[in-house]
Amino acid sequence: MWPAMSTRDHLQRFAIALPARRPTVLFEGSGAEIARGYPALDETLRAHAGYRLVIAVPADELAATRRRYPHEIVLLAPAPVLGALWRWRLGVVDVITPETPDAAARLAALPPLASATGRHGLSERVVALAAGQPIASIPELKHRLGAPRAILCLGNGPSSEDPHLHDYASGAALFRVNWNWRGRGFLEAPDVVFTVDPDPPGRGCPPVLLFPSTEIGVPILRRHLLRGYRPRAGYGFLDRFQPPPAELSGRHIPTNGALMVALAAALAPERLVIAGIDLYRHPEGRYPGDTEAVDGYSREHRAELDLAVIGAALDAYRGEVVILSDNLKDALGR
Repeated sequence: MWPAMSTRDHLQRFAIALPARRPTVLFEGSGAEIARGYPALDETLRAHAGYRLVIAVPADELAATRRRYPHEIVLLAPAPVLGALWRWRLGVVDVITPETPDAAARLAALPPLASATGRHGLSERVVALAAGQPIASIPELKHRLGAPRAILCLGNGPSSEDPHLHDYASGAALFRVNWNWRGRGFLEAPDVVFTVDPDPPGRGCPPVLLFPSTEIGVPILRRHLLRGYRPRAGYGFLDRFQPPPAELSGRHIPTNGALMVALAAALAPERLVIAGIDLYRHPEGRYPGDTEAVDGYSREHRAELDLAVIGAALDAYRGEVVILSDNLKDALGR
């Protein structure tokens, strides 16, 4: 008897509803084997921009592995007769198992990948027809939000649930990152969500959805539309903003948390409150109430880059700044 899994998990085992095809390194094994081999593979892939890591584990370890690696794609290992099709649908270029000799050196020899920029041009036009034109500038977003006098910027670290945030919430626009905070009962009605997650917003007042790039955002919005969800409050791609809130064409890009702060500062409210950006080294773990998830930045991000983007944004900002993330405050020297 398999443990409880979603319909999507079962479909994916049979090569249906898999993530979009792109160059992928597949890491197969038990949870313990993944834990032993992951640090070396993660470090190697940080130097190979564009390659995606997919982790495949047995059914009884699926949930625990997803909790431990929340920023990775973790799938149920495929049905044996469909393994070749499953790997082709994902775009697997190499398979690493616990028996693979010199796995890190093997991955280090992978060829560099060309940029995929512009691949979603047709889909972008279809999304615009179905959902309206994207928000494309700071003034347009400011008008959409009603020129808020205060903005709360909440990342997903434990300090995002600092009780002092209630002192600043009244009348402020709420910016959040991804959807990890849903269901926890703390400031769950954001005006803007900066996301790379495929999940659509739930019921209630819909937020503006902002994606770091068209490459990331268009496939997500296309999936939303196919499921009957339309981003009624608006959406935008930050790499199309004029000017963009940060450089987004390099091998490493700022996290959604850093982009959130940069954009909020550019909106020039009177007060900016920042919490939940704990640089993945809070003593209580990566997320509130979660001590299992592996800390640290995912491969496309770097702490130094985040700090540079946030620091530059706050240096140019002329309003009141309140930082409730001690790690961030110390790193910025504020």
